[in-house]
Amino acid sequence: MIELTDEILVAYVDEELPLETRLAVEAGIARDPVAQSKVRDMRETAALLRSAFPEEEPRDGRDNIVLLKPRPRSGFAKNPILLAGLGAAAMVALVVGTGLSSLPSHGGRADFMADVAAYHSVYAAETEHLAEVPASRKDHIEEWLGARIGLQFTVPDLSSEGWIFEGGRLLAEADQPIAQLLYSAPHRQPIALCITKSDRTESDPARYDPGKGLKVAAWDDSGYLYIVVGALAPTELDRLTQEVRDHFQHA
Repeated sequence: MIELTDEILVAYVDEELPLETRLAVEAGIARDPVAQSKVRDMRETAALLRSAFPEEEPRDGRDNIVLLKPRPRSGFAKNPILLAGLGAAAMVALVVGTGLSSLPSHGGRADFMADVAAYHSVYAAETEHLAEVPASRKDHIEEWLGARIGLQFTVPDLSSEGWIFEGGRLLAEADQPIAQLLYSAPHRQPIALCITKSDRTESDPARYDPGKGLKVAAWDDSGYLYIVVGALAPTELDRLTQEVRDHFQHA
């Protein structure tokens, strides 16, 4: 009898198993309610990711905005260790880091921003599971995520712009951790601030436009990459970017 590991289930959902193995897995799933639930979550997540950004041609850019075209994906997730025991919302969050290894090049960074925006469009729809650790444990979030990314920081207060801190979570690409801080506002989609190490020392903020109403801003400061993503007007994105930069530069 084949063991229904998360790696096997991911390969099954992505239709990467040989026919004989696939039939054995299907038979095992039919007898295992837990495996059935995992497969259902994986398929739902895959469908959401495919529909998040249909293929479209980039428009001409203005005002230093990089217009993004989503990259094709052969599967929705390739790291069963990260997926183990997680529901659909958490799985989406943990694969945000796709493309970090190519960040040094302009094209690679643009690809990464497209991924950030695509996944944000999915998990921003979550309410109950928006954050892994709630805002009520802000001190713990600062200590925990700060230790993971090697940066001592405090959570920016964006309430002057109408955004309330909701909590945080740890994302990962390979062995590179990414701290994510989440904010909400009444009748608005949540926004996120992501922080991870960068091989660039400093860079000015650049805006990325993946379409579908989302905007992304990213910049480097002291060897860290900062990203703000959400359904924001350009002027609002610029204000939030400046407020976050001021917070970390004067911390």
